[in-house]
Formats: sequence, structure tokens, C-alpha cells
Amino acid sequence: MQDASSTYGTDSLSEMKGETNSAIREVRITTPARLHFSLIDLNGQLGRIDGGFGLAINEPNFKIVAEPATEIHVESDAYQKRACEILTHLQTIYQFPGIKLKLISEIPTHSGFGSGTQLSLAIATAVNVLYDLKLSLLELATAVGRGGTSGIGVAAFDSGGFIVDVGHQYPEQKASFLPSSAADDISPPPILFQQSFPNWQLLIAIPNCSRIYGEEELNLFRTLCPQPPSVAPKLTHILLLQILPALLENNMHQFSKALNHIQTFGWKKVEIDAQGDELKQTLEFMQNNGALGGGVSSWGPAICAVSEDIVELKRKTEMFLSTLPNGGTCFITSANNTGAEIKIVD
Repeated sequence: MQDASSTYGTDSLSEMKGETNSAIREVRITTPARLHFSLIDLNGQLGRIDGGFGLAINEPNFKIVAEPATEIHVESDAYQKRACEILTHLQTIYQFPGIKLKLISEIPTHSGFGSGTQLSLAIATAVNVLYDLKLSLLELATAVGRGGTSGIGVAAFDSGGFIVDVGHQYPEQKASFLPSSAADDISPPPILFQQSFPNWQLLIAIPNCSRIYGEEELNLFRTLCPQPPSVAPKLTHILLLQILPALLENNMHQFSKALNHIQTFGWKKVEIDAQGDELKQTLEFMQNNGALGGGVSSWGPAICAVSEDIVELKRKTEMFLSTLPNGGTCFITSANNTGAEIKIVD
């Protein structure tokens, strides 16, 4: 995180708990979004579950302006109820008087960008800074219930880049395969690897198809886990000997080959199959029309593609999306290698 990294210590609440830091007029926070390329182990045979790897990107993002107030007030197009719920929950724990929150830009909901984690951490950070709570990012993430499955979103908010987390001890730390939204009081997992991503332009395509979340997501985890024990070794082999070397050697072709392979088996195939034909057709079109590699983020429908001619791929993808029953959107972005930007206005 930039500009306010010293805010996050490991100390407990200070004596100023619940009191406004009078020197601060407002806090402005810009988050990354995160792409989640795959969970690693949804079997648990080796004593850990989850684990995963993903990437922080610059767009889409949340841009949030927060001011101290005597009550909770939120201005938002899509997240007013969600933001109020997060703030009310934090208020019961930390007893601050209120906050005025304005969301200037918003990450699309239930699209594979980790919007829930980025919003929750941005709001918790705003409260932390405005009321001088002196909480660490790990404490904030635990307070807002993020990181119960994947640590990618929390690490992306913290410092960006390409991230690998090692999951949770099974069953000691986590006894179920449920996602973060349903995994209570579980801290984000340790980060094994975090590295700046190469300066490759990325095309994000979002076909307007189904969104998988809530009870539907829970049922898929309940009914399709545990995964076969053969999945995790295969995926780990690809990660260790293809993806990570490709990043360290700035090898777009090797990275793309591995990304394509990941879409064909394991939990990622489960996620793609759950979405249906429009997502599959979009992914296949991109892979066959200029994308060296393409991969679905989380449940989708967001797809990330890498190409040697990203502008031409965007043009072709836009034309393809216009032929789908409900259309879609696409845009070019890049990796975020710094994490959330936090600016304090005195």
C-alpha cells in the first residue's frame, strides 16, 4: 500500500480507540482488482486445503473518499447496502461514531474481480486511518471476514503483484471447503510468493452471462468437493515449473501455455463448466483469435488474456461479444504491482 503504510502496525488498539484523528479531513483509497487463476487443493489429503495463485490489476477499481462523521452515510451505485453492512459490523467492534463514504468508481459485482474483499478492506482501512485504530491489515481482514479461502485478494490490496498463497491447515485451521463468505473466523493464509508481474498488457473480457455467488456457490463447493487427489500435484507442477519461471524470465509464451492448460482440468474446469456455453465460447474465441493464453478468473465471467497484439485482440473480441445474446464488454488493463493507494488529506 502507498502513502499510509505506517498506519498498519501489529499493536492492539490505542487509547484513542473510537476518537477521530483530528488532523485528518478525509482519506482517499484506490484499490486494485484481483484475478484468481485457480485454487490448488480442494482435497486435503496432505493436510492443507485451498491455496491459490492470482494477480492484482489496475482496472477495474474502487475509488473511495471517506470522511469522519457522527453517523454512517454511504453514496454508491451498486454497493450502498453492502458498504453499510460492513460499516455497521465494524462499528459494533470498534465503536467509532460514524463515517461518510463516497464510492467514485466501483468494481463490477460477482464478476471474478474479488470486489467483496477489496471493498471490505478499503472500508476497514478508511475506518482504521480516520479513527487511528492502529490495526494491521491482517487484523482488518479478519474483522471483515475476508481471506477464509484465498489470500490473494488481501495480498493484492496490500502490495499487488503475482501472488501464491499456501492455504489453510486441514482440518485444524479450516474444516470445510466453503468459500470466504461462509468461512467464519478464519484468517488469511500465509503468502508463499509475491512478485512484480511483467509489464504485459492484459485484455479483460466479460460476457454478460450468469453470475455465480451466494447459495449457488455454496452448493457447488458442497457437492463438488473434495476434488480428486490427483488434481493438486498436477496443478502445483504447472505452477512451480511453468508459471513461476515464466514470470521470473519474462516469458509471455510459457506463461500463456500454462494458463491455457489450467482451464482444462481440476477446479478451474468446474468453474468454467458451471458458467456454461457463453463463457466457454468467449474463452475459446480469444484463444483462437490472437490470445497466446486466456484464463477465467474465479467463477468468472471475467476472462484475462495475454497477446502480442492486444489492440487487435480487443477489436476481434468486441465483435465476438456483440454476437452473444446478451453482449459483453472488454477493456485493456495492466498488473498492479503496488497494492492499494491510500492518500490522507489534512
